[in-house]
Amino acid sequence: MTIHAYLDYAGLGRLREPAVRAMREALTDVLPHGSAEIGRIFPARREARFAVADLLGCAPEEIAFVPNTSTGIHLVADGMDWRPGDEVVVFERDFPANVHPWRALRDQGVRLAWVPMRAGGYLLDDVEAAIRPATRLVAVSHVNFATGFRIDLDAVCALAHQQGALVCVDAIQSLGTLPLSMARAPVDFLAAGAHKWLNGPVGTGVFFCRASRLPLLRLPAGWFGYAGANDMLAKGAGHFSYDLPLVPTAAQAEGGMYNVLGMVGLAAALRELNQVGVETVAARIRRLTQRLHDELTGLGCAISAGNDDGSWSGIVSFTHPDLDSVRTVEELVATGFHVSQPDGKIRIAPHYWTSDAELTAFLHAVRKRII
Repeated sequence: MTIHAYLDYAGLGRLREPAVRAMREALTDVLPHGSAEIGRIFPARREARFAVADLLGCAPEEIAFVPNTSTGIHLVADGMDWRPGDEVVVFERDFPANVHPWRALRDQGVRLAWVPMRAGGYLLDDVEAAIRPATRLVAVSHVNFATGFRIDLDAVCALAHQQGALVCVDAIQSLGTLPLSMARAPVDFLAAGAHKWLNGPVGTGVFFCRASRLPLLRLPAGWFGYAGANDMLAKGAGHFSYDLPLVPTAAQAEGGMYNVLGMVGLAAALRELNQVGVETVAARIRRLTQRLHDELTGLGCAISAGNDDGSWSGIVSFTHPDLDSVRTVEELVATGFHVSQPDGKIRIAPHYWTSDAELTAFLHAVRKRII
């Protein structure tokens, strides 16, 4: 199919050519030779870990790799010592990955407090009202998947920490598009799949656990989550022992053998992203989404969330009284304009690599359906 405009990075990123090349080389020159050559690609995980740490402004020891956002959130939901009467703050119309793990805690007597969605976003006054002395954790998405509303993480953390509550962030719709520093925003935990805005391979993702919060979690450590495990096997007879300490980093959650091919692709994708610079990426996305906002508004479209400097993101969603969102998206996709339709809205999600010509073609296609 001819692609006239790819505008669905909020759904699935396009694997960039550097990642494709790196993974193709690993598939053809390394993996067919098994243990004889696999050591050549093991360094990719270390490179990816340091690249994510640079992107998040944290220590590499605070990063673990997971298959997806859901797995990272479950590390927190399943790893904390919950007590009956504890409360978790969740948000209406949030993506299910950041709701189901917390709902499952109801069997342990944990209650949910819901922050209402208003005009496509959330008010800090509502967040403050939901946080009470019983609140143990606030589970917030940095950017809403459907409307594109971006919440003020600094303010959410301040409100939560005033009550002694923790903050767990689903950052899949912001990591790779917006500067996000864990050195500045006092987030406790964060999870994000790498297959959207990071343009990484499907089945790769990141989990951040602030070093001071690691003792709060019971992580499902595999054999490689124990310090010296590999050295113990290499030394042979007389050194074999199960009495090993856990790795004192978030990496203890990574288990055993991992997706080496995925790490090769992720390292290459992150290398390109960091070479461009997330500030440069954010500035271009801001220009693209501002154009979308202005021109769609001029066509009589209702934008789902605000577009001011404090709440914009890479997502612009809209409806129009003369357009059926589901049918319109089906028609657009069939003719090469890749957008999506979550929660009854037409969602556009351009990236740094989206050309102005792609946006022009898309807007022309929308205009033809309205006028």
